[in-house]
Amino acid sequence: MTAGVRRLGYGALICLPPVLIALDVGASTFPGGTTIPWHPVMVDLDVYRLAGQVLLDGGNFYQLPGPLQFLYPPFAALLAVPLAVLPLALVQVAWTVAGALMIVAVLHRWGQTGWRLSLWSAAVAYAVLPVSQTFAFGQLGILLVALVALDLAPGPRVLPGKRLLPEGVLTGVAAALKLTPMIFVLYLLAVRRWRAALTATISAGACTVLAAVILPGASLDFWGRLAHGDTGLGGSLIYYTNQSVYADFARVFRLAPLGTALGLAACAVVVVLGVWAAAVWHRAGEVRFAVALCGVASLLASPVSWLHHFVWIVPLAFSLVELTRQRMTKSPMSGPTSSIREASSMSRAKPVLPTWLIVLGWLFVGWVVVSPYRRLPNGGDLELQWTAGQHLLAAVTAILGIALLIAAIVVGRQIRPDQAPAAFDK
Repeated sequence: MTAGVRRLGYGALICLPPVLIALDVGASTFPGGTTIPWHPVMVDLDVYRLAGQVLLDGGNFYQLPGPLQFLYPPFAALLAVPLAVLPLALVQVAWTVAGALMIVAVLHRWGQTGWRLSLWSAAVAYAVLPVSQTFAFGQLGILLVALVALDLAPGPRVLPGKRLLPEGVLTGVAAALKLTPMIFVLYLLAVRRWRAALTATISAGACTVLAAVILPGASLDFWGRLAHGDTGLGGSLIYYTNQSVYADFARVFRLAPLGTALGLAACAVVVVLGVWAAAVWHRAGEVRFAVALCGVASLLASPVSWLHHFVWIVPLAFSLVELTRQRMTKSPMSGPTSSIREASSMSRAKPVLPTWLIVLGWLFVGWVVVSPYRRLPNGGDLELQWTAGQHLLAAVTAILGIALLIAAIVVGRQIRPDQAPAAFDK
């Protein structure tokens, strides 16, 4: 047996538990869905398939029959066409398996290997609510996180050797599928990764232009509506599972113009905070933590961030684990002959988070996973009738997230330049 075959078999064994868990979670989470016999209720994947079919039939995929609409850019509709022409069960299984493999790839990039990688990936698929709901909805949130994380975060690679695509390409594709990853272009500019920022921008632009050439009418419709502030969601922006900063203002001000203006201004502030926090930690050499912080900011700053969009808490959590481990293992050398080596080691030591910031980070992750606000009255615009206390409970996600970004900036700015590593894996 060759080394390549053994490596492939070992990788398959690592991936098997998270794949099986994802298939079970994806099929059985929502009422009416079953794993055996295979009968999931993947409502978002059904929308993608329907949009692809309507496109093939020459119809308007932004006016689908039924209550759920296709809200993504036209480029995403092009990619939905294969989902429409393949058998339903095959698409459901392949989509879920791909999502599980992306979770494995992201955790591998964040330093997990062997049986730990397998068990952690399975645990994430089962127990982390945004991830399990993404599988159940058949949503593309995991894909977006994986595209950006595997593009920009340093670390071990599934395929040994140099990267297959220039840095920025996958981020640009993610931005063409959904606009929120464009915040990472600002992050790349802030850390002076000019080529990667330009590559991401060109990649996103090329995908968008391609869609405009093939679907000129739909492209004009989508970008025209977006320019006028129409997201296509209407009043559903106030739904309790929308945990963005904008949604909190929309609920409190009952969709009044003042609330809209304040919400958009708050989103802009969050973008600045997120890019700032990411840039600070990037310069400190903690690039994985920087990317995770920027991902959190993209969720808080987007006008629409449903609970199942918060997949970015996974790389954030593993960044916290990594930084906690650094803090626990960092200890000065001892002995009369070690002073020079100790000084050199300490000057090159990676920065670590103080305990209070680690606690704050885990509070945010834990809050998202548990999501106590799900017990609030909801549906039928009941969110507009909440008390002040209920509004506050629904806003805890944004409060903790913004506090985490501000705290990361404060702590990161205290790191001296000589404390940052001289180089890190790009």
